[in-house]
Amino acid sequence: MANAFRRSPFKFANRKIAQGGVGDTYSPTKEVHKEEIPTRPFDIESALASRLHTKVTNVYYDYIQLSQGISRGRVDTVRDFLNRRPDAVNEWINLYETPLLKACACGNPEIVKEILCHMTPEQMLPKMSQNASYHTPLTVVAVSGNMEIAEALVTKNPKLLEIPGINGQIPVVVAVENTQMEMARYLYTRTPVQVLLDEDGYHGSLLLLNAIFYKMLDIALDLFGKCRRLAVTKHLQIESIPIIVLASKPDLFPGDCQLGRLKRLLYSCIKVKLPTLQASRSNKDHQNTLMGKLLKFLSKWTGIDEVYQMKVMHLQAKKLLLGISEEILLMGFKERSENVDEALLFAVRYGNVDFLVEMIKNNSELLWSTRTSSSSTLFLLAVEFRQEKVFSLLYGLDDRKYLLLADKDCDGNGVLHLAGYPSPPSKLATVTGAALKMQRELQWFKEVERIAPEIENERVNSEEQTPIEIFTKEHQALRQEGEKWMKDTAMSCSLVAALIVTVTFVALIITVILVVIFTVPGGTDDNAKGKTFNLHNRYFIIFIVSDLISCFGSCTSVLIFLGILTARYSFEDFLVLLPMKMIAGLSILFISIAALLIALASVLFTMFDKLWIIGPTTLLACFPAMLFVLLQYPLLKEMSFSTYGKGIFDRNMKSWS
Repeated sequence: MANAFRRSPFKFANRKIAQGGVGDTYSPTKEVHKEEIPTRPFDIESALASRLHTKVTNVYYDYIQLSQGISRGRVDTVRDFLNRRPDAVNEWINLYETPLLKACACGNPEIVKEILCHMTPEQMLPKMSQNASYHTPLTVVAVSGNMEIAEALVTKNPKLLEIPGINGQIPVVVAVENTQMEMARYLYTRTPVQVLLDEDGYHGSLLLLNAIFYKMLDIALDLFGKCRRLAVTKHLQIESIPIIVLASKPDLFPGDCQLGRLKRLLYSCIKVKLPTLQASRSNKDHQNTLMGKLLKFLSKWTGIDEVYQMKVMHLQAKKLLLGISEEILLMGFKERSENVDEALLFAVRYGNVDFLVEMIKNNSELLWSTRTSSSSTLFLLAVEFRQEKVFSLLYGLDDRKYLLLADKDCDGNGVLHLAGYPSPPSKLATVTGAALKMQRELQWFKEVERIAPEIENERVNSEEQTPIEIFTKEHQALRQEGEKWMKDTAMSCSLVAALIVTVTFVALIITVILVVIFTVPGGTDDNAKGKTFNLHNRYFIIFIVSDLISCFGSCTSVLIFLGILTARYSFEDFLVLLPMKMIAGLSILFISIAALLIALASVLFTMFDKLWIIGPTTLLACFPAMLFVLLQYPLLKEMSFSTYGKGIFDRNMKSWS
């Protein structure tokens, strides 16, 4: 695979230093040498005393009192200093900060408002130091999300909304990147649209990219409505495109949503209305009331709020995708092939089925999109990246699927060749155990073999290899690892089963001896002859039956695990035979353990008649069974679903193209 396609779609922009602009009109700070930078905070009294005897070379010495007042939140100290030295409000009080910058970084609104009282709007604009721009007050606040300070800054000088910080990003983009949602919405509604569209839409494209990535889709939808071309046009200074980011985020769509039964029911019942940016602000004010806080707590506690927000996000993403799909119809072939085709390939790579279906439904020719570097089509890539949901879309196609499956990449690999190569490590990482990983690889190969043209079995690639030769060679190490995993698991379980056989068999022998030798007096009256009372006791019967079940079950599981240890371990065995044996062995072993514990509990009921002894002892007896279930049930469940479940492919896919 080409390195260009393996790059991350989420690396948005190169570092861009803002040059020129409003801040250039201000004088630079004094040049400071490295040895003049203070290495620790100054104590004012000792500094004043030492100044009588030594020459002060620190150019920031005069602003120490102001700097400490800002750091410690002393409004009176800051006010008194600025009254004495009004010129200090526009000076660098250390190598990187002016009073306003430091106050914004410290996050004390009262200090900021006090400093603003001594400043003109023009003095709030950023200064230049040694030809490098520093953070603006508003970009500093955008990181922390302090709304009170932001509102004070914007009220004093709205021009701050337009000025980039040291990384070339305007405040609203900085707020989105730092996931300050309330701050981002506030700054977006006040940032002039023209600022976002200047420089060929640099700030707008960057904002749209980040809004999609950080799931602030209300901002993305509003910005897309103002300039639809931003979503499908590549900016020279930005490495990605909004449509590619959307294609690489399957979690924005319902297809990637994994909900339990209750939440699925809530999701289907909840009716949502897409919020506007202004409505989001008013809802925030409503939530600050007592009733609003109570409703918010209840909705979070019941999970309704999570499901509601998820459904809102899905609807917003679908609306954005539909708009982008309509915009693509207006694009030229060259522009579309460069941007849209790449987005489709990223959608395949990340398994974004919703994106693919919506795009191809409105633009059917996109079905034939290819990766230029290797000539791989969408479904060849789906096999290469092991995206079963994307591959299952083939079942919903007409006879075109046979043409798509007949394609080859630049190395002569057909779809079955690609299925013979190992899966990406990220896909196998979610599968438990080397044996199940081997099974998953076989399931992919067999499924592709079943649907691909028969000639694919014998077709050779540019290295004269058939698909089965590739599969055998590339999966030999995984087969050996799977064999070791199965044998180790079988050996451990057979040891447990052997111990149970020993215990239960000895218990049966001792019980038979005791029944034969001893009799217990009983009957309907005191004169009745002695008889074997235990043979008629229901607890004794439960003990005998449970012990027999445990003994026979453990013997059976030992034989099953022995069969696993002596298996031939061919590739085909990992598909059904070996998992079937492991499922049977673990299931019977669990039944054997449960029966053993029931037998133990019945003995306690036979020997004692006091509940305070029987109750706690029975609970302790249940603990090993519960522990076995907790430790082994996830493996047993995954293996059962993987072997006998509905499978990873949806063969009942309806027509969608």
